[in-house]
Amino acid sequence: MRQTRGDASPSAISLAFKFASLAVLCVLLLLMVILGYSNSSSKAKEVTATTNGQLRNEKESLKLKNDSPDLLIKHLQTKQNMGDKTVYLTFDDGPSAYTNRLLDVLKSADVKATFFMLSPRMNEFKQAVKRAEKEGHALGLHGVTHNNKLFYQTPTSPLKEMQEARDTLQDITGYKTDLVRTPYGSKPSLTASQIRNLEKDGFVYWDWTIDSMDWKYRNSKYVTAVLQQLENMEHSHSSRPYVILMHDLPATVYALPALINKLKEKGYSFGVLEDTMVPVHE
Repeated sequence: MRQTRGDASPSAISLAFKFASLAVLCVLLLLMVILGYSNSSSKAKEVTATTNGQLRNEKESLKLKNDSPDLLIKHLQTKQNMGDKTVYLTFDDGPSAYTNRLLDVLKSADVKATFFMLSPRMNEFKQAVKRAEKEGHALGLHGVTHNNKLFYQTPTSPLKEMQEARDTLQDITGYKTDLVRTPYGSKPSLTASQIRNLEKDGFVYWDWTIDSMDWKYRNSKYVTAVLQQLENMEHSHSSRPYVILMHDLPATVYALPALINKLKEKGYSFGVLEDTMVPVHE
């Protein structure tokens, strides 16, 4: 049959249908992109980065912290990036007559550190505590007695000492912390029941991955000890953060500029411990 002018050809109809289908498909794709972006944006708001680069879901972490500290640790547990060269300088047993000099060194080097402090010494050196807080260092607790027998003697004795130290710090600075380090480290003395009691009250206990041995050497030899352990951890591709144990001692303060300079030369940066980070235990 001969086609009249008023009739559309089959090819024209097919072409129009293809254009219409393409337009509908484009609209659908655009809607999917918009909805996907909106959804990912809302999820991104719930995810925050901790100071050591780990990611955590804020709502889930807060719930787990309240309901089950053990599950929170598993939730947060991720491997440290192999390229991460952040070190965490931590100082135990202070404050002391040398703390202001220690703070001078840190300020001059533009380095922040973490201090685990004893309650009686905080009361004795209140100005040093206030200065450390004012200058942006992380403040943690080390208990009261620093006596191995007294601190670990009952299921609740570590908790009571940390509560007293927390109250002391809060009275001096108005700052409340959950960071704690038990005397001589958690192993082998800290029991499962003592850990549960600490965690129920919100405390997060930390050990270390590098022992400077400054308590043993009492001189600049501890600098070499730290650098050697760092090198060993790097060569073994350890996923653990570089948490360095030091003490508020005169020899430690004296050699600290050399240690900081060596670390900077090797490309390390410096961070402070926070209760949102995954703690390391011995």
